[in-house]
Amino acid sequence: MNRVLNIFILVCIFTNSFGQENLLSFFDSDEDMLTFATFKATKIINLESIEQPAEKELDFIISHRFGTLNSGITNLYGLDYGNIRMSFNYGLTDNLTLGIARSSTFKVIDASVKLKLINQGKDKFPLTISIYSSLVYDTLTAAFSTNDKFLDNFSYIYQLLIARKINSNLSLQLSPTVTQYNFVSPFLDLNNTMYSLGIGGRYKLNKSVSVNSEWIPIIKSGADFIHPIHNEKYINSFSFGCDIETGGHVFQLFLSNSTAMFERGFINENFENWKDGGVHFGFNISRVFNFN
Repeated sequence: MNRVLNIFILVCIFTNSFGQENLLSFFDSDEDMLTFATFKATKIINLESIEQPAEKELDFIISHRFGTLNSGITNLYGLDYGNIRMSFNYGLTDNLTLGIARSSTFKVIDASVKLKLINQGKDKFPLTISIYSSLVYDTLTAAFSTNDKFLDNFSYIYQLLIARKINSNLSLQLSPTVTQYNFVSPFLDLNNTMYSLGIGGRYKLNKSVSVNSEWIPIIKSGADFIHPIHNEKYINSFSFGCDIETGGHVFQLFLSNSTAMFERGFINENFENWKDGGVHFGFNISRVFNFN
C-alpha cells in the first residue's frame, strides 16, 4: 500500500513540474499575440475601419440614408426620402481587399483598395495600420458638364488608418485623409486638394452590440489651415450609432449629418448641420460570403 502511495506522489510531482514548465514556456514564447476584432465591421459608420474580409471572402454592404429630420412631419421626418449605396469588397488575401461601389447620391462609381501594413501585436507593435485609397468617377457631372476633359470627372482619396484596441471593449482609430479633385465644381467652395482627420471609436456593450461614433474635421483646404472646431467655412461630418451583430450579418444604425456615403462626399461636401436638425437616420447592412 505504501509503495502504491509513493508511486502516486511521484506521478503527481512529475505532472505538476511538467505543467509548470509548459506554462512558463508559454509566457516566454516569442510568438505574436495578434489583436483581432478591433471593430465589428469594415466601416465604423461612414469611415473605413481597419477591418477587412479574409482571403476569398466577399463583404457585401448595403448603405441607406433617409432624408433629414428637419424635413418635418409632411415627409415623416425624412423617412419619405432615401439614398442608397451598394459596395462589394473582396479579399484577395487576408491583408489586401479590392472594392467597387455605386452610390445614388451624386451618381458616382468608386473603386477602392485597402492594404493592412501591420497588425496590433505583431512583434509587440501597439497599433494596427492600414492604407486605403479610392478612385471616384462622377457620372452626373460627366452627363451634364460641357467640359470635354474626361479626367475632370475623377477624384481620388488617400487614407492612412491607424487603430488601437485599447481593451476588450474600447477601440479607437485615426484616419488622416487627402482628397484630390481633378476639377472642382463652381458650386462647391473647395480646393483641388483637401485635408481632413477622421476620428472614430467603438465601445462594446455586450457580445453582439456596440456603440460607435466618428468626427471628421477638415483641417486644410489647399494651402489654408482650417481650425477643426472654429470652422465657419465647412460643415464637418459627425455621426453616432450602434452595431448589432446577428449571425452572418452586421447591422449598423446611426444618425449623421452626411448625405453622401462615399469618402469625397461625406468628408468635404456636407450641407446639413446638426444644430439646424440637418440629421439623417441611416443604416449599413454587411453580409460576408465565403468562397473557400
